[in-house]
Amino acid sequence: MTPNRHLCACGSGLRAVRCCQLDPAVLPPNGAARPLAPVIERAVELHRQKDDVEAEKLCLEVLELAPSQPDALSLLYRIRRQGGEERAADALLRRFVAIYPNTFWATNELALALLTKGAIAEAEVHARNAVRIAPDNPSRII
Repeated sequence: MTPNRHLCACGSGLRAVRCCQLDPAVLPPNGAARPLAPVIERAVELHRQKDDVEAEKLCLEVLELAPSQPDALSLLYRIRRQGGEERAADALLRRFVAIYPNTFWATNELALALLTKGAIAEAEVHARNAVRIAPDNPSRII
């Protein structure tokens, strides 16, 4: 694993160059992470079995190779959020929405998180996007 001095300050567990310092220009094309699907499936299964230590390890390995892989990114976000690591969860959710802006669950969750933190103007931007994505979804926040 990577030495701790290179880990991102947000607490995600990823190297900074694979997290908050990630250059979007170096993201692999869609489908590039397809060979990692069995690893991601195993991480999801481990999470279901409440083995978040191993699930986290697999997510970090996948995201080191494919930093935009949505399933590993969202699972690591859930692990961080459930573990009370708010700063890391927030950074991962923001990154997910930045990479996948048309994903309703993430956009909606980010809007809700921003509302609870009092960031009304920023929350409104994401809330409006959530309504645009899923105008008939009854769980939208407005």
